[in-house]
Amino acid sequence: MRHIVRYAATAAVAVLSLLPARAQQAPSTPSQPQANTPLGKLVETIDVKVIGVDVVVTDKKGNIIKGLTKDDFEIYENNRAVPITNFYEVDGPKTRGGGPAVEPEPQPTTAAATPTRQEIPDNLKRRIIFYIDNLSMAPFNRNRVFSQMKEFVKTSMRPGDEAMIATFNRSMKVRVPFTKDPVQIQQTLDVIAGESALGLSNRSERKDVEDRIRDAQDYTSALASARTYASSVEHDLRTSVASINALMGTLAGVEGKKILVLTSEGFPMQPGREMFYFIDDVAKEKGWSQGSTMLEGMSFDAHSLIQDVAKTANANNITMYTIHAAGLSAGNEMSAENDRPVSFQVSQAALSNTTDSMLMMADMTGGLASTQTNNFKEAFNKINRDLDSYYSLGYRGSFERVDRQKNLEVKIKNKNYVARARTSFVEKSTFAEMSDRVIANLLYKTKENDLKILVKANPPRPADDDLFRVPIEVQIPMESLTFLPQGENGYAGGFDVYVVVGDRNGDMSDVNRQSHQIHIDADKLAATKGKYYSYELELLMERGLNKISIGVVDEISNTSGFAREQILAQDLR
Repeated sequence: MRHIVRYAATAAVAVLSLLPARAQQAPSTPSQPQANTPLGKLVETIDVKVIGVDVVVTDKKGNIIKGLTKDDFEIYENNRAVPITNFYEVDGPKTRGGGPAVEPEPQPTTAAATPTRQEIPDNLKRRIIFYIDNLSMAPFNRNRVFSQMKEFVKTSMRPGDEAMIATFNRSMKVRVPFTKDPVQIQQTLDVIAGESALGLSNRSERKDVEDRIRDAQDYTSALASARTYASSVEHDLRTSVASINALMGTLAGVEGKKILVLTSEGFPMQPGREMFYFIDDVAKEKGWSQGSTMLEGMSFDAHSLIQDVAKTANANNITMYTIHAAGLSAGNEMSAENDRPVSFQVSQAALSNTTDSMLMMADMTGGLASTQTNNFKEAFNKINRDLDSYYSLGYRGSFERVDRQKNLEVKIKNKNYVARARTSFVEKSTFAEMSDRVIANLLYKTKENDLKILVKANPPRPADDDLFRVPIEVQIPMESLTFLPQGENGYAGGFDVYVVVGDRNGDMSDVNRQSHQIHIDADKLAATKGKYYSYELELLMERGLNKISIGVVDEISNTSGFAREQILAQDLR
């Protein structure tokens, strides 16, 4: 999507334009309100963000522990104890200890009695992301997991829950966006089960490399084959990591309990590790004079990439549950597919290379890993158990609001219990947080609109290069904005507008922000009630169906509002 930002202003409104890349950004000029522009709230507020962390507590045998209180926990940020300010326990659809109540949704009064539907608060809604790594898995192993995954969807998704499916086959594809329909999820899994996966071709490639190493005339040639293979695996890993991080990034502004179920046989901690072990075996057979093969292999180190996946999940408050689809056969296929079995050392290197990463991602995010087991039913039972029983803790963050990773540790005072929670978080700046939320509103839609903004799209007008200019009007109730005294006879306030555009192909513009100041004379106070401040944007869009997401945040109170609209960009003359 082609876009850049140019700002302009008029006496009563501000204009924001998304223009092609050849345009340049012009400086903005604050607009002055009209004479009848009203005055908003005269209240100074201090924004203190609550850092939330979900905690699952079990005994040493893995049994869930219920009925604990705030005093049973301790939270440490960067090794510094912080007081717990928010606490509640989730037990199925109920909460205890001060949590948000599930209230009946208001129903219209009719002559016939109608059932009352409960409205679930956003922070109790459960969102499940199924990420299928087709690049690494053999179809048989993958589909064996699917049978239990379908049962989990059937029995565990309750009213209000949403699930989505994304697959990766050297590129990521969202097969089902968030839906409340478990049948759609099950049917899509059936469709994927009938498709090919690249796991078998990866095994064939590895077999070819082993043959080249066996046929090599010297150690140097064998090492070159292993390096080439490791570089290829590392490239695929980087692509996988970028894709899953991008997916999780779109969920940053989505409220509620979020988990990601990663089914894979990939994500190696040390790309190509088994090939360097294999060279050692062949070198002993052929009597090669060899160098330090293990040091060569260690140069392909992906620990930071794997940690980055977990840190991205933590930054977006997503718990990862990882499933190694090979189960008990992991590592054994190297022996089965060779004319001559490889050594136990090589098989174990292949096994630990991918299972260690599954364990690390789950552990860092407070989830669980299923490795070296074929009992996938139990794996999904544990996921369901975690979703139904956990503690939500919170504490007040700092006033810095800078985009910085911080360590997080939750301790349980009873030494017989085990607490699982994410180990890091990012206390995001207002810009990062609003960017996340405006993207989330574009893709998943939010009901949050504390500022009570209204958005109106006017008819599109043709522009150059088959593009269309679409005037957008954002109306903000002045009573929702906050103003502070400025000088003897005036008040000042302001807001930031965030805009993102998505086209029919799923491409998305960058998030663009414009700050806007309002200055009001004190004698305009009488005109405040019931007035709106009108802010105009002009968006340049490609032909066809587009979606826009707009977020507005008050600069003083940090109160925000979001709206989303669909726009058909075409010549209506």
